[in-house]
Amino acid sequence: MQIPYLFPTFLMLHLTALVLMAGTTLVDYLSYASLWKSLGQGERPTVLINMMDKLPRVIGIGAAMLILTGIGMMILTHGVFGEQIWFRIKFGLVILVILNGLLIGRQQGVKLRRILDNSEPDLTGEVHKVKSRLGRFHLTQLLLFLLIIFLSVFKFN
Repeated sequence: MQIPYLFPTFLMLHLTALVLMAGTTLVDYLSYASLWKSLGQGERPTVLINMMDKLPRVIGIGAAMLILTGIGMMILTHGVFGEQIWFRIKFGLVILVILNGLLIGRQQGVKLRRILDNSEPDLTGEVHKVKSRLGRFHLTQLLLFLLIIFLSVFKFN
């Protein structure tokens, strides 16, 4: 591959990774909405839960691709974006997305699975707490993605 095509290739893969992460987060949110509805009706949606278990892996692949292509673009541009304010804010937001996913999203998902494995599929007080935390988690993640996209488009300095 010729060098002139390397930066656009990294940029395309970088944006694809961002869309993959944001889109999967939205699908995760919608899956949880279906899960809450099913649990409210006393159902145990095993197929939905099995599908939801695969979503963190997809987000992880997107995060790894986002980081690797970002590093590649920084190398190709000799770090020219690293000195700009918009990039520093964007980089911090990406770190927040990753930390929020690992520390809040994953923790609450594991907690919910543990509750569902050990009890009847009714909406207990503990499930309501997890539901509330996951709702805030998804809202935060989607807001962070929106801010990252905003900063990427309106590169102020």
